[in-house]
Amino acid sequence: MTQRDDGHDYRDSKNKAMEYERKQKYKAIIDMVIRWLDSNIDEWHDSYDTAFLKDNLLNNTDIKIKNAIADDSRDLKEKIELALDSKTTKREIEDGDL
Repeated sequence: MTQRDDGHDYRDSKNKAMEYERKQKYKAIIDMVIRWLDSNIDEWHDSYDTAFLKDNLLNNTDIKIKNAIADDSRDLKEKIELALDSKTTKREIEDGDL
């Protein structure tokens, strides 16, 4: 049987702590991306909303661009949420099969 010294125990403990921090960091990054996507989604405007058009100097092209970004953000947010679902496998994520 091999004996372990205190250095091995220290490194094991340090590696576990680093892994925990990395997982926490990934969660924070995902939360940040979701908030960013939500802010894009909140920018969606109905081009027939005359009150909005009167209050803003945006032309129809600007509204279409903002809506395209909002729609794309909504789609990406949905894919991220599906990927984070515990039922989704790593293989499904890698294959883009969400």
